[in-house]
Amino acid sequence: MKKHQLKALIALAESGSIRGAARDMGLSQSALTKTLRELETQTGAALLVRASRGTRFTPAGKVLVDHARLILTSMRRAEEEVRRISGQAIATARIAVTPVVAVTKLGGIIHEFQRRHPQGQLDVETGTLGNIVPRLLDGQLDLALGIATPEALPADLAFQPFTEVTISPVSRSKRFANRIVTWEELAGERWLLNPSPGSADQVALDWLTQKKITLAHPPTLCRSPFLLAALNRSTDLIAFCPPQILNDSFWGSGLCPIDVPDLPPKMQLGVLTRRYTPNSLVSRDIIDISTRLIGSI
Repeated sequence: MKKHQLKALIALAESGSIRGAARDMGLSQSALTKTLRELETQTGAALLVRASRGTRFTPAGKVLVDHARLILTSMRRAEEEVRRISGQAIATARIAVTPVVAVTKLGGIIHEFQRRHPQGQLDVETGTLGNIVPRLLDGQLDLALGIATPEALPADLAFQPFTEVTISPVSRSKRFANRIVTWEELAGERWLLNPSPGSADQVALDWLTQKKITLAHPPTLCRSPFLLAALNRSTDLIAFCPPQILNDSFWGSGLCPIDVPDLPPKMQLGVLTRRYTPNSLVSRDIIDISTRLIGSI
């Protein structure tokens, strides 16, 4: 497979049509079609289904698109790394953090990164595990820092734990104040969750299932950290929350911990990386910084 063939495949996935992909790549439709047919010949598999209503990917084509994104991203990162080492480019890294890292240690990580790389550039975003993992798998991110359950993550991801954190139920409602509230009572309330595989919320739900406790109502699902904070403050929905977030003046504003008889198991907080892709020197620097700072939470 050649680089231009993989680019053509991704262009088709992003544009949704042969015409749009050809326009984006500056090619004629016939030239793009020929490139895609050559790719099918080389792989020995039908990658596309062509019909009057447009072109769609076969299951084999969908798999190859995912690999193509990662291959091209890895090639670009390798080129960036070589240019940086040879003095042609600045140190760059693209990372994501979950709220508990954003609230507690992100400022320190950025400060130490800037000290080590005065001309470097750190591209940071925040998210939940559900929207971070896909971006890490396809190479859009170099690494992610957050809470995760290693055994529930995709096999292509590696997880290095730094420390453990607890999670407990919280709400802005004062109905649960000054008393111990049973999980059975809480299960009858309305919840705000993001139960993606490997996440703290999913671990807590699995733990409740083991206790034979089931939520009485479908939870409101939310994958945006900012929206989670906004809904926590504007509704009486119950959510799971680490104490580090609850104690923060912005993220924990207006929330109260709910006193329960017992808590879900502690969660591991650490760094997620792609298992089969070498970490750049800059990424290894960030991991080193994070190991020291996050380990002190």
